[in-house]
Amino acid sequence: MAQDPKYELPTYTPTARGLHWLIALLILIQFPIAFYMTYRGYEMPAVNDKGEAVKGVFDGVTGFFYSWHKVIGLTIFFLVLIRLAYRLTRGAPRPDPSVPKPLTGISHLVHWLIYALLIAVPIIGYRGISYGRYLDVFGFSLPAVTEKNEDLSKEVFEWHERAAIVLLLLVSLHIAAAIYHRFFRKDRVVERMLPKRSLDA
Repeated sequence: MAQDPKYELPTYTPTARGLHWLIALLILIQFPIAFYMTYRGYEMPAVNDKGEAVKGVFDGVTGFFYSWHKVIGLTIFFLVLIRLAYRLTRGAPRPDPSVPKPLTGISHLVHWLIYALLIAVPIIGYRGISYGRYLDVFGFSLPAVTEKNEDLSKEVFEWHERAAIVLLLLVSLHIAAAIYHRFFRKDRVVERMLPKRSLDA
């Protein structure tokens, strides 16, 4: 369906749009950091002090990326809580009436799954660093929320990784859907999150 500028379509408020794009930017930064830091720490070919070939380098550079991963993860967590509180108290604009209801329903399901994982992934990750006592962030120590347990830390990190992969798939689906609406279906769904006039919702 072609875009029809004749019908009124409320957009998200500036606050909702700002939180959405800020969280999106942080996610865009977070995943490359996560992939690189784990590659550098566990897979990157290196030579140890004895001249032996090894995999993985835990040095200042690796620690730098791990610290940023923790900072960004916690920032995303708190921003999502703010975004959810705002959404639940202020609501959201009505859906584009040109979009079939089943498609709108799937969109809502994906959105809420993304919200859930944006909360769950940092919580699981924090428990992992707490169990393993990997709490250093740029020389400062985050508070531990569990007893120390190295074995449990490894298991929790595996769940953290799995949940993050599912989150990445859902975010990719969300982006693909936005492209579909904007360039193929040519409706006004994406327009609601772009910087235009906003109605309180």
